[in-house]
Amino acid sequence: MADHLDDLSNQLGYYRLLESSEKARWIFREQPWDAIDTSKVTPALIEDVKIAAYAELTTFSATAAFMQLLHDDVDFTQWLSVWFYEETKHPLALIRWLGRLGVPIAQEFIHRGRRITPMTHSPVEMLTSNICSEIAANTAYNQFAKTVEEPVLVQIVKDLARDEMRHSVGFEFYCRQTIERSDDPERDRLVALRTAWFLLQPASDGVTQHPVFMTLLKMQCLDIAEVERRYREHIVTRIAKMLELDIPGPDAFYDVYTGLKKRYRAARHPIHAT
Repeated sequence: MADHLDDLSNQLGYYRLLESSEKARWIFREQPWDAIDTSKVTPALIEDVKIAAYAELTTFSATAAFMQLLHDDVDFTQWLSVWFYEETKHPLALIRWLGRLGVPIAQEFIHRGRRITPMTHSPVEMLTSNICSEIAANTAYNQFAKTVEEPVLVQIVKDLARDEMRHSVGFEFYCRQTIERSDDPERDRLVALRTAWFLLQPASDGVTQHPVFMTLLKMQCLDIAEVERRYREHIVTRIAKMLELDIPGPDAFYDVYTGLKKRYRAARHPIHAT
């Protein structure tokens, strides 16, 4: 970390984020597991829940990658323990719901879901990617909840959606802080902008997306076009706010990025009149 922390009790963002989590946290044992309405469950719904559970399993590997990449950031790694705890409840809640219906989930399913491709070595890129993935999951879950009729699953999905949005706020806090402490903040603003722009591209274009988002898009019940529209709008709003930029909408994102890139290069390599 670039800044020295003299007083942890006053300087860690962890405390504020932890307090927010504790106020909003749902309790596993309080879910009405015995009240599942099987008449509202279809084979397609079961398959969609399996897909959602699988998408959630990447948290384990992502946490290990974050711990390696930002091991010296006391504040972030402390908050990461909160994120890891809350996120690992997500697949297990969905798996518990499936289990109550007699749908078995093997350990191999969990092991496969935990595997992810190697991540970037850029803290800003990884933090920005997670902002986007949390917003994507929130958007997908909110849309999923509108299609589900089984009441226990509706409550679970709504709880997960709220967690995802709150977690996106945490990653945004630490991404902004990392940029501010960078030895080249303008360079890292560009990194964040480029990462978000890349993840904004429609899945139909064949561009590689965040693995969580790509997995969730396999859910049969989702209106993919609507999910992508809402997701892209949310990303633009949040990234524009974080980077203090005016980005009118998704279609303007690339122009803003190229404009900022030109200004950055001009500032680093000015042309002097002879």
